[in-house]
Amino acid sequence: MPPINPEDPHGLGAALSGDEEAWKHLVDEFSGVIWHWARTQGLDREEAADVSQMVWFKLKDRGHAIQDPRGLPAWLATTTRREAITARRKRDRYMQLVDYDEMSERQLPATGQSDPSQMAQLTELHQSLLDAYDSLSEQCRQLLAMCWNSEMSYQDIAEALGTSVGYVGPSRQRCLKSLKQRAGLSSAT
Repeated sequence: MPPINPEDPHGLGAALSGDEEAWKHLVDEFSGVIWHWARTQGLDREEAADVSQMVWFKLKDRGHAIQDPRGLPAWLATTTRREAITARRKRDRYMQLVDYDEMSERQLPATGQSDPSQMAQLTELHQSLLDAYDSLSEQCRQLLAMCWNSEMSYQDIAEALGTSVGYVGPSRQRCLKSLKQRAGLSSAT
């Protein structure tokens, strides 16, 4: 390792310029603490490892924006915290999803109907919708399950899917149209 430069004590400039030895030094110096910071944000081991990897990727990609290399530890801490929060939010939102694989186990709501022919029609409709839902793509089933979760906003859905809010509405419409067509509730256009 070359002598420490007081203006760049961690060798960030050399690492970002492609010096593999400088990268190795950075990784050796900060990997443990980045992982620890991620764990203190409530992540499990696997999530902390993913966050650590993302922090290193962001440093490689955006490290040139760090104006004072002496601020590298603070940049790493802030980036780790932000990535951990994002990972935790995605995990928490995923856990809130309706388990759409169990959709077929749902029961029809009580309709107050006692006419056997109407009940038979409702049961047939219910089965048609379940069959149509099962035939949708995984992406559509996941999106619709999130849309049916009354506690999730479009912003929450967009974050869980890692996309923009503007994607949610039009995609929901396409999936619902496909569901209706597959269930025989509308003509194919």
